[in-house]
Formats: sequence, C-alpha cells, structure tokens
Amino acid sequence: MILAGIIKTLKIKHYVKNLVVLVPLIFSLNIFNPKLFLMALTAVLGFCFVSSAVYVMNDLVDIDKDKKHPIKSKRPIASGEISKTAAVLLMLFLLITSILITGFNKLCMYSVLVYFLLNIIYSFKLKDVFLVDATCIALGFILRILAGCFAISVIPSPLVILMTFFISMFFTFTKRRLELKLLTAQNEERASLKGISEQEISKFIIINAVLSVSFYITYMLDKTTIMRAGTEYLYITVIPFTLIIYRLLFLSDTKLDDDDPLHLFKKDKPLLFFILFYLVTFIFVIIF
Repeated sequence: MILAGIIKTLKIKHYVKNLVVLVPLIFSLNIFNPKLFLMALTAVLGFCFVSSAVYVMNDLVDIDKDKKHPIKSKRPIASGEISKTAAVLLMLFLLITSILITGFNKLCMYSVLVYFLLNIIYSFKLKDVFLVDATCIALGFILRILAGCFAISVIPSPLVILMTFFISMFFTFTKRRLELKLLTAQNEERASLKGISEQEISKFIIINAVLSVSFYITYMLDKTTIMRAGTEYLYITVIPFTLIIYRLLFLSDTKLDDDDPLHLFKKDKPLLFFILFYLVTFIFVIIF
C-alpha cells in the first residue's frame, strides 16, 4: 500500500516533460550516436528523479491546503498514507540519486541542482505571482535543454533556448486558461490568477504562439543549422510544427474538462496525426 502511494507521489506520468532533455541530441543530429544517446538518456533519468523530488516537496508545502481540498486530500501525503518524515526522506533520496546520476558531467549536475533550487523558490512564493510563475516553469525547461547540451558536450544554441522559452510559455498560459475556465465553473480561484481575465491570458497565448513559430522558422533557416544537417530543406518541417500550434490553440479554446495540455496529446487524434506528420517529415528531410 505504501509502495503504491510512493509511486503515485512520484507522478511518473509527468516524466514525459523530461524528454525535452533529448532536444539538443536530436537537433545536433547525434541521435544515432550510441555513446551520446546513452549520455543524454542518463541526463533524462537524472531529471526524472529531481522532478519527482520537486513533486514530493510541493505536496509537503501544500499539505495543509490539500487536506481541505475534496480531490487533493486523497493524495498520499495529504491523506497521511505517507508521513511527513517519510516524505522528506523520499525527497532527499530522489535528489541525491539525481545528483549521483548526473555526476558524470558537472555542468549537467549543476543544472539539476539549480532546477531544484528554482522550484524551492517557486513553491514557497513565486507560484502565486502571475507571469513570474510561468517564467519559472519556462526556466525549468531551459535548464533541461542546457542539461541535454552539457550531457553530450554541445554548445547551447541561443535560438533553441529562446524557442524553448516561448513554447514553454505558450503551454503554461494555455494551461492557465484551461484552469481559469475550470476553476470559474467550480467557484474556485488560483492565487496567481486573481484579477486575471480569460481575454488577458489569451493575449499571452497568441504572443507566445507567434514567437514559438517565429524562432522555430529562424532556427530552421539558420546557416549553422543547415550546415550541420547537410540540407536546406529543414524549413519544410515548419508546416507540421505550425499545424501542431494551430491545433493546440483551437483545443485551448474548446477543451473544458481538463486543465493539463499534456493530456491533449494523448486524447486528440488530429493532434497526434500532426505530431506524427512532423516526425515523419523531420526524419524524411534528414535522411533523404
């Protein structure tokens, strides 16, 4: 029973976010290099452990609030299934394991440590400040990108970092708008959304969607990217990439029963088709 509670607390289903660590491996076209692929996967594993440490910490910080919530009160830590002492020990175990895993590269290990420290500040204060909360989440994804770069010893591309930042902001504001719709329907309110209207959040979504596509196009047309890829046709992938953004914009307007954009990737068939279209196009351009 305790083991089941621990597994639930780790929030393993959210590990998919840590696949962002592989972006430098893919965009540097080293994905078929066995040694670098293994190093990148090790960095992914390290971020999986530290992200679980953050989830445990968040549950500890919000334990009193979660006990009063009809759904969150059933979480293992809030319900008492996992004691506070056990939760602290679990958090430390996950953090130390993450540090040991990423210890093969000091800069990669530092990325993990900075990520954890950032989330400490976020959990205790910054998550209640609109715009600052979204920025912290975006910085978390940039740290994943940097860890992926350090793991395989490639220089971080400014364009990839900026693209990651704006895509993350796009997803975060999309999530906030979905949350705002659901919380309004349930007569609840998120601290960082107090006084914020759906129309205002929509503006941020549009701005970040445009910037995400713009920086993606810029990266694909960059001379360094073309030279590394050995082809000037990477711009073709802009089409499926833009279709994915279009579909997410549409779903954020019409989806009302879930506040997690990641779930859309599992449930929406047109979106899955566009993602498959993107992957096939990317591979085709690189190989042929």
